[in-house]
Amino acid sequence: MQLSLIAFALAAALPMVSASPVNAAPTANLPGLNAVQSKHAQAIIGQAKTDGVGAHGCQAVIATAMVESSILVYANKAVPASLQYPHDRVGSDHDAIGIFQQRASVYRDIAVTMDPAGSAGQFFAEMKKVNGWRTMAVATLCQKVQRSAYPGRYAKQVGLATNVCKAGGL
Repeated sequence: MQLSLIAFALAAALPMVSASPVNAAPTANLPGLNAVQSKHAQAIIGQAKTDGVGAHGCQAVIATAMVESSILVYANKAVPASLQYPHDRVGSDHDAIGIFQQRASVYRDIAVTMDPAGSAGQFFAEMKKVNGWRTMAVATLCQKVQRSAYPGRYAKQVGLATNVCKAGGL
């Protein structure tokens, strides 16, 4: 009996061993997003951290991604090279591709534009050129970067973007 109590005490003192790898990506979806959107949003948030744009830049990029593509990667038949990269849907808006519907005639590196983190980096590069971007209203900032025909759509996504960025660590 004493032996089994000692064995029990030792077993209880040992650290639990997890079957998951230590650096495994989180499996939970970000607030308001499905698994595919969450995967893309995590890559975008990672780029926001790398580029040092803080919560404000993160909110602008996620709100923009929601409006432009619902945070899905779009290839486009008008840009045949885009079909060779991983994508979630195929669109047909001029030569717009990727999560931010960036024009291939402007952003010529198709591989970068079709990559969630890479396209976010392109967004941030343009965003940093906007005078006062750090203090500008998020929806206004989205429009300054994207120059959308529908500027009113960004404000509707700011709440979701704020929650997503907070859950992603920004």
